[in-house]
Amino acid sequence: MSISVIIPTLNAGEYLPGQLSMLQAQERKAQEIIVIDSESTDDTVKLACEAGCRVIPVPRKDFNHGGTRNIAAGYAKGRYLVFLTQDALPVDANLLNNLAMPLEKDRDIAMGYGRQIAYGHARSIEKFVREFNYPPESSIKQKTDIDRLGVKTFFCSNACAIYNKQIFTSLGGFRKDTIMNEDMEFVFRAVMNDYKACYAADAAVWHSHDYTLSEQFKRYVDIGVFFANNPVLKSYAKNESEGIRYISQAARYLIENGEYAGLIHLFLDSLARFVGYRMGYRFRKIPVSLLVKISMNRNYWRNVKL
Repeated sequence: MSISVIIPTLNAGEYLPGQLSMLQAQERKAQEIIVIDSESTDDTVKLACEAGCRVIPVPRKDFNHGGTRNIAAGYAKGRYLVFLTQDALPVDANLLNNLAMPLEKDRDIAMGYGRQIAYGHARSIEKFVREFNYPPESSIKQKTDIDRLGVKTFFCSNACAIYNKQIFTSLGGFRKDTIMNEDMEFVFRAVMNDYKACYAADAAVWHSHDYTLSEQFKRYVDIGVFFANNPVLKSYAKNESEGIRYISQAARYLIENGEYAGLIHLFLDSLARFVGYRMGYRFRKIPVSLLVKISMNRNYWRNVKL
């Protein structure tokens, strides 16, 4: 079955050569690679064109995590849509095949997402985060898992994900009014419509972020905004309880690996997440002029109607 790979980009020149080289080396070839670019000022567009990608330009001011991906999906010819972020590098030549196989075996699987492994240069805590969220065992999640998994039933990541285009289109694609987590919101709708989501642990990419405390704070402001705007999703779990579990396991990981200095960073990082989330969840009480400054996705506040 045919696959369209979609990569949203902004100044991706540092990553694109390696990423496209690995995509072209896949055992299972993509029918096309679509790069949807938000006015890059480096050589992103040139590199993509030289590699034979289809390049779709979009104004940077109009970028939207869901809407921009929907635009690219509208151009895609493949039966399956594989979304990658520009900094996600396939680990091996089996990524596309291992992403697609579960969807081919079970037509009720609406989407799947791959395993993320932290780059070697990443901080120890970032390596733990990837292990915490992306275990070595594959799984399939559906409505009957909600009581057991809560909101984790809908967890996924468009850093490396595949969608059945027919199901994706029938459900309206991604919502265009979400500040982030357009992938999770889609999975929620899919599961509630009796479809399934798959985690393919054998479809792996290198992907990690070493966020500063300021960046982590801004990211969690946006997460708080997302859950404030999606109270039904919020009702399935207490994000605070998941956070406590994360901190406990992260501290144990650092101690077991002798990373005692990392405990200080873990405390500050967790504080930034907590305060950011709390502020984001109460965003309606904060002036838009301030939200633009404390949010990672500034375009959202310029375009959204509150």
